[in-house]
Amino acid sequence: MFYETKVLDAYGNLKKIISTQELHARHWKTFQQLEERKAFRPKTTFLKKNKGKKGEGLLAAHLKKAS
Repeated sequence: MFYETKVLDAYGNLKKIISTQELHARHWKTFQQLEERKAFRPKTTFLKKNKGKKGEGLLAAHLKKAS
């Protein structure tokens, strides 16, 4: 359920009133757009494993390169 919303400016003066019907339509339109872009679907990406030698850290790799 959406309630009528009043929009105020920086001085507290009423700029406009957004009706419940307008809020309802806006909410469902936005929801549908997000669904189409699959924004609510979980991402199934996996981290790639390091292809370097096991146990070789960044410092060891840097020192090896420097010499």
